[in-house]
Amino acid sequence: MDLGKKIKEWRGDILVSLCLVSILVPTLALAAQPEERPGNIHIGNLKIYPSVAITEEYTDNVFLESSGESGSAITTVSPGIMLQLPLRSHLFQLDYHADIIEASRHHRVYDTDSHFASALLSLSFNRLQILTGDNWESNSTIPDYETDIRNNYYHNRFFVDAIYKLRGRYELKGFYRNDFRDFDSFRKPGQFDPELDNYMQNEVGVDLFYRFMPLTSALFEYAFTHRNNEDKGLPSTDFDAHRFWLGLKWEATAKIAGIVKGGYVTRDYDGPSDDWDGFGMEVDVEYKMSPYYFLTLRGFRELRETSVTQDEGVYGTYYVSSGGTLRLTHVFTYKISAFLQGMYWKDDYREHGAIGRKRDDDRIGFGCGVHYNIQDWLKCKLYYDYIDNDSNIDPEDYKENLIGATVLFTF
Repeated sequence: MDLGKKIKEWRGDILVSLCLVSILVPTLALAAQPEERPGNIHIGNLKIYPSVAITEEYTDNVFLESSGESGSAITTVSPGIMLQLPLRSHLFQLDYHADIIEASRHHRVYDTDSHFASALLSLSFNRLQILTGDNWESNSTIPDYETDIRNNYYHNRFFVDAIYKLRGRYELKGFYRNDFRDFDSFRKPGQFDPELDNYMQNEVGVDLFYRFMPLTSALFEYAFTHRNNEDKGLPSTDFDAHRFWLGLKWEATAKIAGIVKGGYVTRDYDGPSDDWDGFGMEVDVEYKMSPYYFLTLRGFRELRETSVTQDEGVYGTYYVSSGGTLRLTHVFTYKISAFLQGMYWKDDYREHGAIGRKRDDDRIGFGCGVHYNIQDWLKCKLYYDYIDNDSNIDPEDYKENLIGATVLFTF
């Protein structure tokens, strides 16, 4: 399930070269709108935004182990560049950044460099808006212990959103997603083949919005997903999934902004794995309590696939993951803000797997930090995070304290 990677994403809400990254995004926001950023490099209409982020962290449990924890300082340098080309009411954007990671200990297994690139095209035709893009990365799994290895992979995500504003209060959105991951075949003796985590996934769906208040809309969403996993002669874990969701959406200018949606989800497996149906949801809302206080809630409940590269293939095919993060932000001045946050996750594995019993994890955490926007082109951040994972499988228990600082330069 790439747990180490998910925990790293949650650590400290790290500033990377493209933006200020939010904590625990359970799913990647592929269809993000183009962003406005500072910068003064222009070639005609073309805007160029070079950037570099430098992050220094210290963790007391670098491998997230249940005992014999090992601490390490971790330095991440993230150079990047973004290009924006406005075309009347349209916009084309290209992004690239890298994460160059070095640890003060365990260099051989921990040090790495990752690369990320994306392209985004926004087209606006009166009532019709089309947003399409592609996100590509060359990355690797985080090692789970000192003698572990990184498994290298390529991951690509393509999306198309088409939004049409009907006359009156209705809005129609169609969307398509293509997502695939490709691991290298390299592995050490005794390890499961990482290519078993290769997959191709396609999703197509539709949203219907009805605006019943000036800044509030009700929505209905239907989506169909087909996933083809690389089973390599083993029993098939391919599946078809459907979701039927209802929800509410608030515009960005409202006191409550964001989206809440949830409902019925079904998943049908081709192989011997048990089919599943139940409740799923996504929550991403911000409540503007005052000009100085903001409350942000992000939550989810979804079915996820296990992974041989992180779970050693012993916990079955899938698990139900649910949880959320609540953050309170206080703006002291237009340059300085602070946040306090808490989180809870529950991972409920639905199959006995090779160990003969079902795994169950409860994970809690909290964090705090300060942002200081020194200049439009210079930002810094200090933060602290604590995570406690309580599992009925003893080797999966762990605790971690992490403290870090980031400086972001945007030229």
